[in-house]
Amino acid sequence: MISFRLWRRRPMAALGAAVVSLAGTLVFTAPASADPPHPSVNHEVRCTADGTYEIRWTILAEAAPTDATRYRFVKVELYPSGTTVDNIAASPEGDFPHSVGKPVIGTQTLPGTATGAELLVWMQWDDGYNEPSGFGASTPLDGRCGQPPTEPTVTIQSRCDGSMLVDLANPPAGRTVDLVIVSAPAGFSRTVTLGPGGSANDIVVPRGFDIVSVINARNGETVGQHFWAFDPSHCATPDIRTRATCDEFVITVTESAAHTNLIITFDPNHGREQRRTIPVGTTADVSFRAVAGLAVTLRSDQFDPQAGHLNGPYLWQQPAGCGIGGGGGLPVTGQSTGGVVASAGLLLVVGAALFVLARRRRVRFTV
Repeated sequence: MISFRLWRRRPMAALGAAVVSLAGTLVFTAPASADPPHPSVNHEVRCTADGTYEIRWTILAEAAPTDATRYRFVKVELYPSGTTVDNIAASPEGDFPHSVGKPVIGTQTLPGTATGAELLVWMQWDDGYNEPSGFGASTPLDGRCGQPPTEPTVTIQSRCDGSMLVDLANPPAGRTVDLVIVSAPAGFSRTVTLGPGGSANDIVVPRGFDIVSVINARNGETVGQHFWAFDPSHCATPDIRTRATCDEFVITVTESAAHTNLIITFDPNHGREQRRTIPVGTTADVSFRAVAGLAVTLRSDQFDPQAGHLNGPYLWQQPAGCGIGGGGGLPVTGQSTGGVVASAGLLLVVGAALFVLARRRRVRFTV
């Protein structure tokens, strides 16, 4: 052990403190650098009737580095090699065709014997920042598209309210299987047992989870996995109109662009709420009894969150010509006007007859 005399320790302590202080200054005055966020890459796989795979890739950059608003793909790589994807390609230098918050969607077509697919992209922001490495996603394929399937399939969709929708299917040629749906971060877990030809649809994983995985309990393999990402193509922006009469308030909803049936809850501040399922391409009329101050709020986790006006509230306004308080027509009070007029006419006739008799016969009236 090295020992210093006291008079030598004090300068050493002072020197050590100075070094620590300088290091702290260097650490805390170093220029800050913020790495740009990595975009998310999601995919949906479909086996078509002609025996080929279609993979729908969705790339979304939800945020950008400072001063950057647009970006371009510097390089795009696909697996298997030799395949192509529409709408996702490298752009010339200086051309930034993609904007923050807007998904870039492309479809890759593969033969039915393919055993996997992968998409990798390299990106540059319009402020000059280049991503140091590529990012992307991959998916395994069973190579049996066009043949009788034997393994369960999974479809997971991001919903507009932050939740995810899971559909499970077991082919007729498969065997009974237990599929476990789990979330990350942990908090949601559900096991679904499917026999041959069985299915389970519209399983909702609530908002608050970033990743959903489906695991085959028999062998521990991951059958499907999905990262939540906002995709406006799965959001509904229906046409909503109202019609007010003296007696009722009608809300008309038309949905022609949604990919699935639209489910809406109509919640009035007077009366009972109504829940309607509106098939794609149809129109629904929902009516309520007209009362003063009526307001109806619409709720649906399929509404586009960027279109907040869809929720309402929708207010009933009393049309001109209605009675006070609504309900159609003027209120009826007291006796009938026709009856009063008839009674008055009868009294006049009787009075005139008595007057004539009094003058001719001098009839005396005794009260």
